[in-house]
Amino acid sequence: MDAVAYIRVSTDEQNPQGQLQVLEQYAKNKGYKIIKIFEENISGSVSPLERPIFREMLNFCKRNNIKVIIMYDLTRFYRAKSPLEALNLLKELSKDVFIDFAREPQIEDPFLKDLWDFIKSWFASYERAQISMRTKYGIMRVKNEGRLYHRPSILHYFASILFNKDISELTKEDLERAKTQFVAIVSKYWYDKRFKKHQIAEILKDYETIFKKLYEKYPHAPTSYQVFWKIMSGK
Repeated sequence: MDAVAYIRVSTDEQNPQGQLQVLEQYAKNKGYKIIKIFEENISGSVSPLERPIFREMLNFCKRNNIKVIIMYDLTRFYRAKSPLEALNLLKELSKDVFIDFAREPQIEDPFLKDLWDFIKSWFASYERAQISMRTKYGIMRVKNEGRLYHRPSILHYFASILFNKDISELTKEDLERAKTQFVAIVSKYWYDKRFKKHQIAEILKDYETIFKKLYEKYPHAPTSYQVFWKIMSGK
């Protein structure tokens, strides 16, 4: 998942390399791909929405559909007069982006600690929902394009040989064109009473070069009568 990293240092603080190293390792562990790093030298007491680089980062995320911002900890986000103010702002921003912290903040107030735990739980649920939605729409897109999103059928193997393509590269149009030729070839033996349907794969390997190549390249391709019957019957 693409993400951006935000590093904030004050004028009296050390260089940001320590934060960056932690964020890079955290991103690696979480499966994030950091595509841009935003570094800002400004006091933590300044509201994030009043920081030029922070606003630039939010605009970048919006333009590029980035949904994750990673930071070192809550203090890098905002050293507000009230921790509640920081948490409320964090919750408001979470409508557009998921802000993930590499380090847990130290919160002594029991009420605020409970609030932080709630927000973390909300973030986790939000992230799971986003992943689920991306997966769902990803499968729909792949399916509409005709590309493989499940275990390949005999038709996928046939089309791969016919068009000299990797199975993952096949399109919906490829499969439709391949099906026409598949049915035409198989029909010569499927409806001939001299040949037994339950031996159709072996018959095709003996009589048709393309099927011989198919099973040589894909020895685990299906051979059962049922997989051929499904295509020949239009199921």
